[in-house]
Order: sequence, then C-alpha cells, then structure tokens
Amino acid sequence: MLTVTEGTVIHGKIKVQLRPKIERGPLAGVNGLVMHQSGGSDAAGALAAYKNGGNGAHFLIDKDGAIYQTARVNQRTFHVGNIQSRCHNIDSCSVEEANEIKTILKGKGTYSQKVKRISDREKTKAYPDRYPTNADFLGIEVVGKLVDKSYEKPTAEQDASVKWLVAELLAFYKLTTADVYRHPQVSYKHPTEAKNVTC
Repeated sequence: MLTVTEGTVIHGKIKVQLRPKIERGPLAGVNGLVMHQSGGSDAAGALAAYKNGGNGAHFLIDKDGAIYQTARVNQRTFHVGNIQSRCHNIDSCSVEEANEIKTILKGKGTYSQKVKRISDREKTKAYPDRYPTNADFLGIEVVGKLVDKSYEKPTAEQDASVKWLVAELLAFYKLTTADVYRHPQVSYKHPTEAKNVTC
C-alpha cells in the first residue's frame, strides 16, 4: 500500500524524480486519472523535457516498467488541455445546452477558438458532469511512440506497472475504474493514444 507525504508518493516501486517546473499550483482534489502516451521512445527524453517545464504528467512509466513520479499529487500539471463537451458526446445535453454548443460550433472563429470556447464552458461544471481537467485529475504518461499512424502497444512490463499504479491510486483516493480516462476520450488528441493501455 502506498502512502503520500506532502504530495510525494512513498513506495518501493516508485522512483521519485520530481520536476518542479511542470507543477502549476495546488490541485483542488483528485477525482480520477487520465492515461497518456509520451510520443517518445524512452523515459529519459520525457524526464529531460519536464526539467524545462511545459506540459507534463504526475507519473511516467518507462518501457522496462519503471515508474517515476514527476510531479507531486497535490499539484496541478498541464496534461489534459482543452476538454470536449461530455453531454454532447453522450447525447445527454439539455435542449438549451445542445443549442449553445451548436451555436459555438457553427459560429465565427477558427476551430481552435471554438474548441477553447467549449472547453471554457465545460470547465465551469463539476465532475462528473464534465470530463477531467488539470484542476482535479492526475496524469499518467506511458512511454510510447506514434508509429505508422498508431501509438505503440505498451510492453508487458508497462502493462504490469500501469495496472499496479492505477489500482493503488484508485484505492488511495477511493475512486473506481469509471474515473480512469484515456486522453482522447476527454480532449482533442490522436485517437490511438493510450488505446492499448489497460488498467
């Protein structure tokens, strides 16, 4: 069983490699996990990039199964991006809300501007009425490249580490597998990202 001290996860299976420049202020609470793939071939590249700041997840899992904690779990990181409309995707919006989304999508502006408007609107809702945001979800990055229009399948060692880490975090935060998402489910990302990451 893992423990957490001042945002650092304490367990023999986790290597603490905190990158303070990816931490973006206090996390409101943890409502779940978002699974990512790095786009790189090893953890060293991601760890080096995280030193410079920018986007980053709380955990990084290398191809050999090594688990790195790269940000404290009481801190936000930029790992989700703009979120889609949950009610629009599952066809559960009220008539009024559906019309507002339709107006945004058909309105003026670039695609990026429309996506941001929808995301900003969604972020005013409480989870689970909206998808995960940086403000209340932890990110887990699994090392894997985009090859021939599809992300690599995780190694057996990564699969084992992902399953262990996800189970431990869900137990610690008293969450369920319904609170675990793939990045493309919630944001505007390559559809195969984390497709083969099993929890």
